Amino acid sequence: MRKMGGVLVAAVLLGGHAGCAQAYQRTVHFHAQGEEATVAATGAGDERVQYRVPARVGQFLLVGGHAQSARVSFWVRDPGGAEVYNSTVQNAAYVGRPEQDGMYVVGVFLRRVDAARGHAAFFRLRFSRKALPEG
Repeated sequence: MRKMGGVLVAAVLLGGHAGCAQAYQRTVHFHAQGEEATVAATGAGDERVQYRVPARVGQFLLVGGHAQSARVSFWVRDPGGAEVYNSTVQNAAYVGRPEQDGMYVVGVFLRRVDAARGHAAFFRLRFSRKALPEG
């Protein structure tokens, strides 16, 4: 990992074979102000990259996905493991209000057809946590 222009960028290169789905989990680290972070990686085959995002009640949680390929999608799960979002379009965004404190998990994956063919695709996720306004 390295810092670039005040934004944390984590590069994870994935490799493997299409017959075995594997998940890699990383914790998202927000910079000093604790409001924004960016990660970038390449997903390959049927491997899943999962990002653990700490969030609290009283915040907005934004996850913006960007990929040059429509092969890439992501989902968001609450601390209890319930799916609260699943993207179906390229460059999607999730905006939610956490209903409980804890680690939200964002999983990035390739569409099933593309994963079976062993394709790979670069993606970038931008995470933002903002306190809800008083009142």
